[in-house]
Amino acid sequence: MLLTKHEGETFQNQTVYISGQAFIRCKFIACTLVLRETVYHLQECSFERCNWHVDWVLLWGGPESLREIKALVNLIEQAQQQLPTAEQQAAGAQAAAKGGSTPFAS
Repeated sequence: MLLTKHEGETFQNQTVYISGQAFIRCKFIACTLVLRETVYHLQECSFERCNWHVDWVLLWGGPESLREIKALVNLIEQAQQQLPTAEQQAAGAQAAAKGGSTPFAS
């Protein structure tokens, strides 16, 4: 299957169909990401406040299905763990621009 390639693009406030596409170093902000059972590729992408719509059949006794869904869940968990850091950096940059201190400084 030939994938449509997106590289270095930012997607914001939109529905993005991940299936059948390759995303390299893309940024997704407040998007709804739709993933169905087909080939896709995500590489070095970032996700902020995105909702996922996953339509996937997990075959009984099919270890490949479980590996694929676990990899997707790990990707979503990593994105959520990185979000507080990005929010803190943004708040710090805003405070610095205003001449104040960062609210997260210790």
